[in-house]
This record gives sequence, structure tokens and C-alpha cells, in this order.
Amino acid sequence: MPFKFHLKKSRQYNVVSKNQYVICIELLDTTSIECTLSIDSLGQECLDNVTQRLGLGQPEFFGLRYISRHDSPSPRWVDMDKPLKKQLEKEAKNFSLYLRVMYYVTDVQLIQDEMTRYHYYLQLKSDILEGRIQCNSRQATLLASYSMQAEFGNYDAERHTMECLQQCTLFPKDVIQADPGGQDSLLHTAVCQYKNLMGVTQAAAEELYISIVMQLEGYGNETFSTKDNGNNEVILGISINGIMIVYPNTQTTQFYRWKDISNVINHKKTFRIECQAEGEEPKQFIFTESRNAKYVWRLCIAQHTFYMQHQESRPIERSTNGYFDSDTNDSGDHAVSVNLDNRNTEGHTRWTSYNDLSTSPYPVVSSTDINNLRALLPSYRPAPDYETAVQMKYNNGGNPPQPYYANQSTIVGADISCLLGNVVNRSRY
Repeated sequence: MPFKFHLKKSRQYNVVSKNQYVICIELLDTTSIECTLSIDSLGQECLDNVTQRLGLGQPEFFGLRYISRHDSPSPRWVDMDKPLKKQLEKEAKNFSLYLRVMYYVTDVQLIQDEMTRYHYYLQLKSDILEGRIQCNSRQATLLASYSMQAEFGNYDAERHTMECLQQCTLFPKDVIQADPGGQDSLLHTAVCQYKNLMGVTQAAAEELYISIVMQLEGYGNETFSTKDNGNNEVILGISINGIMIVYPNTQTTQFYRWKDISNVINHKKTFRIECQAEGEEPKQFIFTESRNAKYVWRLCIAQHTFYMQHQESRPIERSTNGYFDSDTNDSGDHAVSVNLDNRNTEGHTRWTSYNDLSTSPYPVVSSTDINNLRALLPSYRPAPDYETAVQMKYNNGGNPPQPYYANQSTIVGADISCLLGNVVNRSRY
């Protein structure tokens, strides 16, 4: 009896075989690329595939996002250390991924790769136009002029007419609505500033754009709605610098830098911030779902880790440590306490904590330490060629042959790096 296969086709998620699938990732320039993965492929494999194809020299700034199916749809970061397919099937609203900047920096000089800087610029431009970062009309016109210089090059009266530029999205909607003259007035001011940027390279214009946005409200913040112990609405903002607490009803804001925080704790639906200052009460917040409280806690750890790596001027490393997993036991009665020195279990009613945020888990290795480590390395004895070996054997008058050692300074730096890696890894959590 004849039969037919009814296969569901999708641009985002196509089954290639029993063990492979193709997933579509939207890039920051709104184009998309496809990756073929196995069902066991980790999130990091997908990210590596994308960043390598784009030629991003500093992929540690980036992550992959999906839209969560739980509560109100909200973006969540993919756990790099877990199979991607299982995460999306359990947590995602659909099988669409988005390449985005996950870790924002406080100094544009930290962005040294040209392709990375371009994508970083695209992320900030999107943040501005979509209102995630706030700016006024003066700042918006200045940013628009830098944006035009970065994307179009030097002003050309024949090509860059007002009619042409009006087709481009250059200003946030709320800024256009707040300005008395509307978009035409803003665009006229921006074009005048654009003309004065003649000779500024497109790369320099990108850096100027990034430098301005770094100073604006909301830069690098990922916000979450919650309530305090008094059932008051609270917005938590997690960033590379620390945690911001906003009370919309009273229009008050508190900001705690990572050096001011001694610990962040998660237990079921509760998220708590403990401060360094003596006598200051911990700040405790209640989320509607335990998975949200755990996600915020893990995001704090990830941002703090990235902050400490820059604080100590160490090379940037990708650090996921399973912070954004889809734990099936989110509503469990206990969790494991995470310490910098070791991992242990505390008490009968245990909380998930991240102790001593004020100190760095990464020791600074000085030149003296390097020399000391160099002295610990064993001497390297290369094998002599055949003629030298014969001479050493028969020309020493029957005396035992003298060993031939290379100079200690000729030992390659890779061995030093290996020892340094062992020292650093002992203190990692």
C-alpha cells in the first residue's frame, strides 16, 4: 500500500540524519548562517563554528541566545558546556539562535581585533536603536554621525542626500517622539556633524561610537524583574561592573560593585546579595520561578569571572562553567555551595552561594615567579648525532662520557606556560 512521508521544513532547524541537524544563527548584521551539528554537539562547538567563519579574533566576548518558552518570552544565554539540541528542546520557544555580545567591556582598547570591533559596534548600535541603552537627542545625533561615518565613509553630497539617509534607521523611536522637530530635525543635525568627520577612518568612527555608548545608562546591563521582601517591584541589572537595583515605584537606584559584594546566594526562588560593609543588611529578592533565580545567580558568577580576568590584566578566556544550564532540579530543596578554594556541602538547609566575590580567583604571576618556575624546570638533554656519540665514547680514555646539556635559557616558553597553567588552575573554582 503506498504511503508518504510528511516532513516539516524549517529554516531554523532541519534534520539531516538521525545523528545530525542544521540550525540557523542570526548574526548582528541581520544576516544568517547555518551550522551542521550532531545531536551531542555542545553549545561551544556551535559558537566556535560561527566565530571562526566570521573571523572574530576575540570570540570570548560573544555568546548565543535563544528565546525562552517559560513565563513571558525572554532571551537566555546558551550553556556552552551542554548539548545544544537538548537545551533548545527543553527551554527554547523555537529553534532560532542569535549571535550577540555577552560580555561588555569598560575600555574600548580591550577590543583589539578589527572584525570583533565591527560586530561589537553593531551590537551597541542595536542596543541604542532598540532602547536597551538610553540616550538623549544630542547624544543620538552624535552617535548617528559616527554611525554614518563608520558605515558610509566620508560624506559625499551626491550619494548621501537627505532622501537617501531618511531610509536608514539612525535614531531610537523614543528620541524621535521626544524631539519637537522629529526625525527631520535630528537627521539635519546629524548630517552637519557627519560632514565635519571628513578624514576620520571608518575604524576610528566605530571606536568613537563605542566610547560614547560606554558612558550611557544601561550599557552592558541585563535586567530582570523581581520583588523584594516587602513585595515591592524591583529591577535587577547585572553587568560587568556589578549589580544595579532599581525601585520603579520610588525611582531610587542602588549600585553594588563586585568589590562591594562578598557573596551572592541562590535558594529555590530566592536570590540574595551579601555586602562587604559591616552592618549592612543583605539584599534579598524573590522570583516567580526558581529557574529565574538560578539563572540570575549564574549570570552574576559569569560576569564577575569576566570582570576579575580584566581586573588582573590577564588574557581573556572563555569561562562558562555550566552557569546557564537547564537543570531539571531547579525546584530542589538544596543545592551545593561553591567556594573558591574547594567545593563542599554546608549545613542541613543548604544554599547555592558564591563566596568571597571581593578577591580574585586568578593570582598575578610576576617576572620573579616566572624566573623561579624556570629554575624548577629539568635540564634538557638533546640526543647527539651518531659521530658525536662515537667520539664521546672512544676519545675520553675510557672515562665515562660527559653528558651534553643545553643551556637552561634555551628551554622554550611553552614549558613555562605549562607550569604557570598548573599554578593558576589550582586556584580556579
